[in-house]
Amino acid sequence: MVTRTSRRPFLIMGVINVTPDSFSDGGRHTTAEAAGAAALKLLEDGADVIDFGAESTRPGARTVPLQVELDRLMPVLEKICRDVPGNKISIDSRKDEVFLAAAELGSRWFNRVGEPPKRQVLEQLAVLDNTKIVMTHMHGSPETMQANPLEPEAALMATASFFAAVDVQMTAAGFDRNRIWFDPGIGFGKNLGANLALLGEIRKWSEVRQVMVGVSRKSFIGRLFGITSPVERDGPGKALELMCAVAGAGIIRTHDVRGLAMIRQRMADDI
Repeated sequence: MVTRTSRRPFLIMGVINVTPDSFSDGGRHTTAEAAGAAALKLLEDGADVIDFGAESTRPGARTVPLQVELDRLMPVLEKICRDVPGNKISIDSRKDEVFLAAAELGSRWFNRVGEPPKRQVLEQLAVLDNTKIVMTHMHGSPETMQANPLEPEAALMATASFFAAVDVQMTAAGFDRNRIWFDPGIGFGKNLGANLALLGEIRKWSEVRQVMVGVSRKSFIGRLFGITSPVERDGPGKALELMCAVAGAGIIRTHDVRGLAMIRQRMADDI
């Protein structure tokens, strides 16, 4: 296990969805020019890594064909990889073929929601320099996950079991533990109580694992505070992101990079 004996500054992962239907920014970055400009702006705002996704994992979203996902994503990556080093580019995909295509273009972060990639794919990624992988727990699939969401106790058990299994699979494929990140999957098939229970476990998990958390603009914030618009959830979302960082999360995945970077700077100034 990775033991975090000191509190280093957390990393910020900015989000760019090159999809027509993502819940927050769907349709805004569907061209290579728009996505590339947005990525450079997020890096300027303080992002350490940009996470590109070409298939939505919002509740109710349907799986898109492989070629559709590649057609959305590859032109964006071909453009951005000319200007941004691969250790700042993450790919959010549930398809192994997308990971391998992105790796060929230089991406070195890989973000998987749900089941891990196949063993042979993990082995190919593990031998690349500086490759890192984030594994995010999901109950069911995007189409079904909110039909019967997990209650708090079941969510805690399922997530802990997922983390343990992933640890074994990743290390067996050649990933050392400093290159593996774990995300409890807030909102991915959990009810409101379960999401809050998972947030309460971050401090414990972060003592033995590298933890990433993404709460940005999610619907549970809307239910907590009565906020319908995803963008208007940024205010309370920042408070939750700060709580996650203080608890030990090493990466915060967010849409509002500038606001979080300002918080991180103030935290650093106070140390």
